Amino acid sequence: MKPQSIRSIKRHRAAKMAMIATRAMYLQKRGRNAEMASFICDELVSLGGIYIKFLQGVMLQSEFFKQWESPNRYNIFENLDSEIINLPKLLQKELSPDKLSKIAQVQPESFAAGSFGQVYYGVLRDGTPVIIKALRPLVRETLQFDLKLINVFAKQFFLKLYDGMQLNVNTALKEFRKSSLNETDYISEASFAAELYEEYKDNDKFIIPKTYTDLCTENIIVQEYLGGISGAQLVRLQEQGVEPYAYVKENLGSELDQQLITLGTEYVYGMFTIPRVQGDPHPGNVKFLENNKVGLIDFGIYAPAPKDKPSFFALIEEYGKLYNGNLDIEELFGKFLRVFANDLYRAFKRIHDVQAGSSEDDLTRTIGKLAKNAFAAHSKKSETNEIVNDQNMLKMINQIVNKQNRFGLELTIQSSEIIRAAQTYITLVESLGQDSKVLPIVFTRATGQLRIDHPELLIETTSNMTVQRAIDIVTKWLERVANRDPVLFRKLLNQIKRSGGNISRIDQKNKETLNV
Repeated sequence: MKPQSIRSIKRHRAAKMAMIATRAMYLQKRGRNAEMASFICDELVSLGGIYIKFLQGVMLQSEFFKQWESPNRYNIFENLDSEIINLPKLLQKELSPDKLSKIAQVQPESFAAGSFGQVYYGVLRDGTPVIIKALRPLVRETLQFDLKLINVFAKQFFLKLYDGMQLNVNTALKEFRKSSLNETDYISEASFAAELYEEYKDNDKFIIPKTYTDLCTENIIVQEYLGGISGAQLVRLQEQGVEPYAYVKENLGSELDQQLITLGTEYVYGMFTIPRVQGDPHPGNVKFLENNKVGLIDFGIYAPAPKDKPSFFALIEEYGKLYNGNLDIEELFGKFLRVFANDLYRAFKRIHDVQAGSSEDDLTRTIGKLAKNAFAAHSKKSETNEIVNDQNMLKMINQIVNKQNRFGLELTIQSSEIIRAAQTYITLVESLGQDSKVLPIVFTRATGQLRIDHPELLIETTSNMTVQRAIDIVTKWLERVANRDPVLFRKLLNQIKRSGGNISRIDQKNKETLNV
């Protein structure tokens, strides 16, 4: 396409995004949030491509998606509009005659279309059914521009999804940008898919399709074809009154809950045992197969293993207790700090370490108890029960325990790709109505096996932070708490006073803060 035409496309999209932002702010100011959510989602779908990917990846776990009043909302996972691609001509351009001869047959019409690629059915010379994924036209030419538009739009609305805590929005958007650019790197995607195939090829229940890397190029990927029923198909049927469990049993002879347990267990276990897992298990990327098998497709997004595996494992274990009905807010909040406010957590630990023989709780325990009290004070409210039943850890801590950020937390998103992937899986399970049957077993089974196979995950490393650095971090944190909740601040200061002389500077500094 000519540069002039590409410029016209960019101008149209910029004007469209400006219109969306203006209208959305108008609806929000008037309290018409459900209408705003539907408007934003519908308009992003109309733009297609990366805008649908943003809808899939960022908003799937948000209230926006739940408020989207469209019977076709799950079509964004596999039933997107396709573009005209002359596949035989593209294959001739991309493959040498020798490689091209390995493909005996191709279907000229795509049977599925995603944000960046379109999928065609083919057959290899040896009779193996395959899919051929071709990159959509103009994706690379406009992607950088589209990502800039999304960046501006997201900063206006992203914080509202997590109101009450200071999240590093720039980090979240940077990672979305990175994953989006990775999805246009078909060489890297094919390599990752082959990596996962080798990892799971001997697993008789969790299926990764074989990738024919010798037939993959910058613009096409050739993989083994997986049939079955996709999660998106099941969700759509469910909205038409079909019961997913019965449908899978009747058509595949499989047990849907067992398939979801297999998927979840392999996912949680894989987070800690392999370098990276598939990062986007949305309904369109999960295939339910015969004989209780479950498969994954589309490997354009990956989630690397957590950098601090013991801390993340501790949080996952607490999350598992939530799903098993053993919620412990004190422990959950402490593990939450360990992952998302690690500098503050380590500062607490370091200050406690220098108090040799101290019988007092460290500050992590102290604020954990205060968090538990805050939760108990709200436990009889209907909205609290609703949030607990929803079993969303971030929402629970954000809207109840740390309401209006009374604990003055400045959070760093650690392992955000893994968290997003896990939440995407959980959303799939919930959408199919299998959460109470599946999630308690998944967390218990996966963490229990990890405890046996990888006891190193149970070891918490000692903080190497200097005492001075710890004092500085805690001092600045207490200043934020004092500004938000003076009563909470005094409770915390009393705990510090009991800690003794090595940190007396904190006491003096914060007396000045409160002018007491």
